[in-house]
Amino acid sequence: MTSSQANTISAQDPILRAEINRRLLESGELERLETMLLDLLRESGWYENTKKLCHERLRTQDAQIGNFNELLTDVEKRVKEKVPEKVKVEVVKAIKKVLEGMMDGS
Repeated sequence: MTSSQANTISAQDPILRAEINRRLLESGELERLETMLLDLLRESGWYENTKKLCHERLRTQDAQIGNFNELLTDVEKRVKEKVPEKVKVEVVKAIKKVLEGMMDGS
């Protein structure tokens, strides 16, 4: 598959997404990418900041957080926006490299 062919395939295609996910899982690349992401988040301080935010939210009396799911919903909105741009760029580069390798090796 050429890169121009790849550009014409919609990333929203559920069959294509399922095939990519299958290949990522079988090759072990999904686990490697997840590990890389977690390492980058820890190195950037994002992980520790997220833990601190959770503790703060639990200690705040007016937070009205009754269970884990409510805490997760409350914190999730805030922390997604705080992922450092450098982490996003590195992960996107790694994903792109893996996908290009899949296209070359199809």
